[in-house]
Amino acid sequence: MPRSKAKTAIVSDITQLLHEDHQKVRELFFQFDKAEDEAEKEELVKQIITELYVHAKVEEDIVYPNVEEEAENAQDLVDEAENEHRMVKYLMAELSQMTADEDQFDAKVTVLCELVTHHIREEEKEMFKKLRESGADLEELAQQVQEAKEELMAEPIPPMQASLSIGEEEIEYAGEDEEEEEVHTSAKSSAKGQSKSNGRGRSNGRRKSA
Repeated sequence: MPRSKAKTAIVSDITQLLHEDHQKVRELFFQFDKAEDEAEKEELVKQIITELYVHAKVEEDIVYPNVEEEAENAQDLVDEAENEHRMVKYLMAELSQMTADEDQFDAKVTVLCELVTHHIREEEKEMFKKLRESGADLEELAQQVQEAKEELMAEPIPPMQASLSIGEEEIEYAGEDEEEEEVHTSAKSSAKGQSKSNGRGRSNGRRKSA
């Protein structure tokens, strides 16, 4: 069922609009941390997924292409942000198939929160700086993003699906059957093994990197 289309006040700067999105998601994670009722937890996760889906979509469709075009030496930063989005979407896909009474539900929400918090911190520190230095019309960009968000919020979210790259293969996950679940589990184990053997020079996708 389509969500209601709510108009929001025009903001003067794209960084302000994105920051407000970040604050909203942080508050939802905070509410989840305090929640004890399973139904409340499930509802909060639905809200988190909705907010993250819409936020990531407008960033990937509008904000990141603008940064690539207008800002200098921004390609690595955008690539990193998109990879962080991919990890977030992977957990969103898993959580969208789960209920709060499952053993890993709370743990996956915690990991999702950590990934999103890291992404927000790096985005507000580095991506916002690139946006301000780019010379782009930040007010016009905010208007475009806000209009896109309103359209997305008026429609149901498409089925959650994320993918995990293992070498040349891509393993997809979207509520698979038992046979596919075995492949999915094997792929994740393989990914963990590769991560350990390669070392961890980056934290949550960041070289050093919501």
